[in-house]
Amino acid sequence: MAGIYVHIPFCARRCIYCGFFSTVREKEAARYVNALCSELSQRREYLQGASVTTVYFGGGTPSRLTLGQIGQVIDAIRNTFGLDDLKELTIEYNPDDITREYVSALRALGVNRISMGVQTFNDDLLRFLGRRHTSRQAADAVCICGESGIDNISIDLMYGLPGQTAAIQQQDLDVATSLNVQHISSYCLSYEQGSPLESMRIQGLITPADDDTCAQMYDRMCTHLRDAGFEHYEISNFCKPGYHSRHNSSYWDGTPYLGVGAGAHSYNCTTRQWNPNDLDAYMTAVETGHPQFELEHLSATDQYNERIMLALRTAQGLNLSALTPQDRLSVLHSAHALIKDGLLLHENNHLRIPEQKMFISDSLITTLFK
Repeated sequence: MAGIYVHIPFCARRCIYCGFFSTVREKEAARYVNALCSELSQRREYLQGASVTTVYFGGGTPSRLTLGQIGQVIDAIRNTFGLDDLKELTIEYNPDDITREYVSALRALGVNRISMGVQTFNDDLLRFLGRRHTSRQAADAVCICGESGIDNISIDLMYGLPGQTAAIQQQDLDVATSLNVQHISSYCLSYEQGSPLESMRIQGLITPADDDTCAQMYDRMCTHLRDAGFEHYEISNFCKPGYHSRHNSSYWDGTPYLGVGAGAHSYNCTTRQWNPNDLDAYMTAVETGHPQFELEHLSATDQYNERIMLALRTAQGLNLSALTPQDRLSVLHSAHALIKDGLLLHENNHLRIPEQKMFISDSLITTLFK
């Protein structure tokens, strides 16, 4: 099995918190799509014949492409890798780009999952974040997708926003669970280096939510979504039974994936590589038949640490049976004190982080690294 990630960097305007590579140069879209198709062809051997089971269009804002351009990329993937084993084809969308006609056309192209960046249902916070949609548009977009035959809808929510009270977060959760969505990804706001939001923080123009407040919001979110029938299957991801993100799960279980586009990352179990965060450099390199990328060879220690990190992000945790006897002894030795303190659970030959400690998972996971 393998996945393909397609990065679409175009945005009508950048949100103040965004740390992903994006650009407002939408006039370059046609040339960029041609470059994507060329890169797919040039890297046809990367997945070593593995069946492509998931495709994910992320960004940026993939909904800034035309239907013809999206279809062009899907056709290139099909012609290069084959899609006979495809299980999930996701595209990220802004709520204000959703129309019934567009969603119906996406279904005809094979799209069976839509992920929408809602972030919050509070209009004041949406304006603060620089989002283009309103809370009403977001709710309407979910309804349009469902009525148009998409039965696998995911929305993104944020917590820890400046000025976001417990009542505002609760309203976000109430609205989200009142809609017919099958998946919710919820992230604590981060202050990415170089983002307008980070500049506002440095200048003292905003007051970030403190750690205790964010932890309380995380607990509130977990409790509410669990009570609403969602499974908490990964630190930041919740789904109705059977609706986990197959593509994102491939990142956490070590499945190889090819990333195409400016700034996209790829992984084949032994190396990781990433394309330049530069639109012109990316397109020119691909057009001349010489793709540029940075390459990292993963040592045995890197692979061990990565397996620990990714597995412990999930509710299932780390399967100790999948480790070598030496690595199993090593991780259990490192985990001993954490298990004793209740910060890790050792059950059914798995190590996992209890839900109430997931918010501090980073510090727990690094304790187990070699």
